[in-house]
Amino acid sequence: MTDLQALPASIEMIADTIGVRLALKIVQVYGGQEIKFPKNPHDQHPVILALGKEDGYAICNYMGGNLLSVPHCRPPRSARAEIKRLEAIGLSRREIARRLGITQRWVRKAANGPPSNQMALFEFDDS
Repeated sequence: MTDLQALPASIEMIADTIGVRLALKIVQVYGGQEIKFPKNPHDQHPVILALGKEDGYAICNYMGGNLLSVPHCRPPRSARAEIKRLEAIGLSRREIARRLGITQRWVRKAANGPPSNQMALFEFDDS
């Protein structure tokens, strides 16, 4: 995926500013996760270690202090049962998102399910 228009909007803006190569690197490293980029990272910060000094400092200068929900850029699939299974064995929602290649937001939504006070759409009493 090298065409700028093929990228999700959140990554397209980054790619437009700091380049497609770095945007794709962010997707590769952080796809499916929410990451907060520090304003003033140190050389041993996880973002700097994961992306390398030049790229890490470039994205921190651009995104510093902001949270980015990084898309995984994979085809969607049903993962609700797998989310429940992985959560039951004690994995964090961040780790579940990473393993399944989906966003933490989707993991939360799927794990929490519909609100318990919400009635079923076709629920009725025929007595």
